[in-house]
Amino acid sequence: MKNLEKLYFDDSLSIIVPLYNKQENIENTLFLIHKYIQAKKIEILIIENGSTDLSLERARLAKEQLEGKVDIQIYNSQKGLGNALRKGFEVAKNNWVYFVPADFSFGNSDISYIVNNNLYSKFDLFIGSKGHTESQITRQISRKIYSKLLNFFINKQFKIKILDTQGSLFFKSKILKILPTLQSQEFTITAEIIILSIKNGIKIKEVPIIDYQINSKSTVSPVKDGYRMIYQLNKLKSKLTT
Repeated sequence: MKNLEKLYFDDSLSIIVPLYNKQENIENTLFLIHKYIQAKKIEILIIENGSTDLSLERARLAKEQLEGKVDIQIYNSQKGLGNALRKGFEVAKNNWVYFVPADFSFGNSDISYIVNNNLYSKFDLFIGSKGHTESQITRQISRKIYSKLLNFFINKQFKIKILDTQGSLFFKSKILKILPTLQSQEFTITAEIIILSIKNGIKIKEVPIIDYQINSKSTVSPVKDGYRMIYQLNKLKSKLTT
């Protein structure tokens, strides 16, 4: 992958990779993480999330090939991004947590921006934001419209101002002890973390990302998943107002 920059993060880092039907990508993702992201202490946590293809087998193969070079652990969770991330948060041992898509579609562009600008000493949670003015994103018009409508709904419902509530996340693990117990089982997990962080006074910053146009099969249905997200967000709204 061109334009990726090797970086060193001077603290301990847990990288969470939720894995669902990404057999074409997961091996390369793990090799790229190992090559381009180094830290004072690092672990990669693969959370297998009910894949029906060869994702788990490919992940195990990559783990064997990287044995002795980087600490890779594989766990299982119930299906749903929220379930996968909550499992990852449960087993993560390091000071910082970094959520990375299994296709590595944004590379390490978000964490590179954070490290190069020494931002991790000033904020507690970062969002790799597709809505940031410096982001380099190429997406279908339908996906852009879907994202804008969803973020408009979330910002209006929860009275916040976030450009992208569905981006990558990089945060201090200690904030998980501050936030109320996370409930989301699916895609609303990132929005829930962001909303609860804002409500609890956690310092947040959105940072730009680069879309590297990875050939990856999408597992998201904008209409079906959009309705489910709105339903779950309404439940979260009710929870916060009771």
